[in-house]
Amino acid sequence: MERLRKIIANIGFILQVSGLLLILPIAIGLQNGELQPVAGIIVTCFITFGVGFAFNSFAQHKELDEQTSLWLMLLTFTVIPLILMIPYIWSNVFNSTNPIDLFSNAYFETISGFTTTGFSLISNPQTLPLSLLFYRSLVEFIGGVGFIYILIAFMCPQEDIDKYLNILGIERITDDYRKMLLSIMIIYTTIVVLFTAIFYYAYSSNLIFASCAAMDILTGGYQPNITAGIGIFQASIILLMLLGGINFRFLYNLFHLKIKELMTPEIKLYLIIIGISTVIISLLAWINPFDALFHAVSMLSSTGIQYVNVSSAFPQAAIYFFILILIGGCSFSQAGGIKISRVKQIIDAVRKNDDAPTKAELRSIIIYLITFIAILIILSIAFTASGTNIFNSIFEIGSALATNGVSSGATTIGLPAIFKWILIFAMFIGRIEILTIYRAIVGPKN
Repeated sequence: MERLRKIIANIGFILQVSGLLLILPIAIGLQNGELQPVAGIIVTCFITFGVGFAFNSFAQHKELDEQTSLWLMLLTFTVIPLILMIPYIWSNVFNSTNPIDLFSNAYFETISGFTTTGFSLISNPQTLPLSLLFYRSLVEFIGGVGFIYILIAFMCPQEDIDKYLNILGIERITDDYRKMLLSIMIIYTTIVVLFTAIFYYAYSSNLIFASCAAMDILTGGYQPNITAGIGIFQASIILLMLLGGINFRFLYNLFHLKIKELMTPEIKLYLIIIGISTVIISLLAWINPFDALFHAVSMLSSTGIQYVNVSSAFPQAAIYFFILILIGGCSFSQAGGIKISRVKQIIDAVRKNDDAPTKAELRSIIIYLITFIAILIILSIAFTASGTNIFNSIFEIGSALATNGVSSGATTIGLPAIFKWILIFAMFIGRIEILTIYRAIVGPKN
């Protein structure tokens, strides 16, 4: 009972902070006279504050043990989207007439953003009211920068912080962990502001469109409309996708001008894979090296932007895209997937060099990979019942598990609700990771 009280109280705290951030889209909506969507966001804001204060009254003690931290993380990624989906239902942006479809579509869109997957059931997001468009990207930014993880880490006891940072997937970079966690927010926010200014001049003179594009691309979630070409806009997107897919240690060292410490083994492997993939994609899809580089970075960083349609014309390239999607980006980054760090550990184990993982670490990686592949196969087979062929089903489920969001065309508003929930389940597992769910249910090892 005490554990439940802690979880509820801390979910309440997270809801309060989330509600505070909703002031931004409310201000945008009021400035633009968007009364209908703003009303929905205001209702969401009041509910987050109200439920947050009610939950927070259950307990004052905020410190968490390991299993409580894990359960808090799981429930946060399921419960909070139930509230954050309200603006989509309020404005019925899907034009759904069936309440079940409306609920499923709204929850799907919210989970997709919150997990930074980027699947969308909104056919033309650019036509959304500016307040709702910004709200959509803000939800993605909150989930993407590890905002929830950071709040949970702040609630952990000081003496056990290293263990909890490891549980939450956050690499400890400095001795002052509170300063490090604040640095995450400051650095990622600075990157968004910087690229908002770049996109304002190179992409859209609308500041909201520019800021949404910056948040979407950095977190690797929703994909803005991108046209083919070689210019400042496309080059800046490649750079932003790289920053999103690279680990935070690199960004931290970069912002602190620790140039000699930038190129860690993981970063080197990440860049090598990008370089090799650029050549392979260029040959398989018969496109110029710039476009090949763009798509290599897009797939590895879990951004999922694709302006060269390779699925039907170049099946070999589509298969290679899928491999990159599953690999994903660096650990402690915006990217999903298996992660470069695990790939490096496997390579080190095969080569038996000094950096080879221990038997326990290698066993954990193997269990993770077996479980990942098993879930991919099971969910893909289930997804074929939607009428999608097995190849596209594997592509769709793999994209969800890797929180990439690039689609073969199967994920549409017309997809039956049951299959949307299969994708929701895959996106949730992809963001949290199955071993974390297992540890929450079974409990820590003695």
